[in-house]
Amino acid sequence: MMTLEDLLAREAIRELRVAYSTAFDTIDEAAVRANFIDDIVCEYPVAYGGPIQGVEKVIALFRQTWAHCKYPYDTVHFIGNHAIELTGPDTARGHCMLLDFVNRQGDGSPIRTRGGHDNPMLLIGRYEDEYVKRDGAWKFARIKLTTAWPDRNV
Repeated sequence: MMTLEDLLAREAIRELRVAYSTAFDTIDEAAVRANFIDDIVCEYPVAYGGPIQGVEKVIALFRQTWAHCKYPYDTVHFIGNHAIELTGPDTARGHCMLLDFVNRQGDGSPIRTRGGHDNPMLLIGRYEDEYVKRDGAWKFARIKLTTAWPDRNV
């Protein structure tokens, strides 16, 4: 039976996923960093940076993307169908779907969609996450992104 504490933990984890997407889309490096443990493991498709470990390496990868964003919300990540399983008092895993859009596409930018500005959908993907609770806050320990469209890397 699910307890009130379980429900609160699950909601905090959902808020973590939203906070991460919002921080990335608003180009808020400090907020992105706050969502990760120091030795975060990110498994991205090669086209989006490949596998990396450590918060400094993840932030360096994100800076490369942000260098092509002129304004907040040039990229927008929509998260849905979030499922969370609590695996211990301070651990959990989950998965959710991602719709990733690029709203402003500059000439020569590597961040472009197949349809250009008239079709801003960049990808449809699925995140598989592992979460840990540190100092009373849920954080990402591992993120794995697989893409279903336009290129399937499952």
